Amino acid sequence: MGPVTYHLKPPDQWRIHSVFHTSILSPYQETKTHGPNFLQPPPDLIEEEEYKVKVIIAHRKQGKDHQYLMK
Repeated sequence: MGPVTYHLKPPDQWRIHSVFHTSILSPYQETKTHGPNFLQPPPDLIEEEEYKVKVIIAHRKQGKDHQYLMK
């Protein structure tokens, strides 16, 4: 992206910004203490159940969040 920024592709479930300043990045180095990475394939992600909303019965704001009562 530029001389001091990198655009990375983190996993979608991380929900973080994908642009990083070079000052916080460093090359990967395997150490004896840490050991090798990725000896096994990553686990499958668990899919969450989905529901179809017929109607929103009520709603309220609690702090910064919104809560909904649905049928």
